[in-house]
Amino acid sequence: MTGTFELVVTTGGDFEFRLLSRTGKVLAVSGKYKDKNAAVAGIRDAQECAAMALINDRTTPPSLTMTPSAGKRQTQQGPSRWFG
Repeated sequence: MTGTFELVVTTGGDFEFRLLSRTGKVLAVSGKYKDKNAAVAGIRDAQECAAMALINDRTTPPSLTMTPSAGKRQTQQGPSRWFG
């Protein structure tokens, strides 16, 4: 069994969706949508993007390195990749 998108109406009358694991645990909650069609379109976007999504780990600060020529500190970032 796979995960499930659950479409709900909020107490304020907006729509949102939740991504549930196969055991029913909430994995993600969307933003609010004004109508059901927009929420369903948001689910379609999430399905398409999540299949190839990368992990951007922001739990540690970027490392500092010295540039050889100027002796200035720079933040070193990994390569940016998009597979789509």
